[in-house]
Amino acid sequence: MDESIRLQLYFNEKTEWENQTFFFRYTWQKHLAETKKAALYTVLFLIVGFVPLKAIDLGPVSVIFRYGAFIFVGYTSLLLYQYFGSKKKTYNLTKKHIDDFKKKKDEISDIALHPDSITVKTPFTTIECIWEKTNYKLVDKYLILTMLDKRIKFIFTKPEFKENEYKTLLDFIQQYSHKEK
Repeated sequence: MDESIRLQLYFNEKTEWENQTFFFRYTWQKHLAETKKAALYTVLFLIVGFVPLKAIDLGPVSVIFRYGAFIFVGYTSLLLYQYFGSKKKTYNLTKKHIDDFKKKKDEISDIALHPDSITVKTPFTTIECIWEKTNYKLVDKYLILTMLDKRIKFIFTKPEFKENEYKTLLDFIQQYSHKEK
């Protein structure tokens, strides 16, 4: 007996922008925390190395803090460059992806749920994966579905689905796949 369930998703430009923006912020959260720490160390090293503090007389040790400050300035600059470069690249890729969807006559994506696998079919690709290599994570209103040992990720939200289809997808995923920590 085939217990497969088919769900259809219709392309919505606004939803796609929201999903991609969310995923960019979600992915870079950890990196932004590292950037904030680097900026804090930069300020600390600049103060200790360059501001003459009468209460703390470090003498020649302040030279180490000066060099450290330059290293942290460079490191913080590199992290900021990577962030803004990645943000611009993600924006351009999302815009291209949405433009490609608009050019297609078939804007329907399809999700097939089977007891042994899941298949996500878009107008551009078809990905089928067994449940053992599928994980999910719920973050705010977003469902992040990770397939093929964390190589491919899909983002879903409730407004993308008709009636109770989102609940069906969520129930199926919770039953057969693994929850990420």
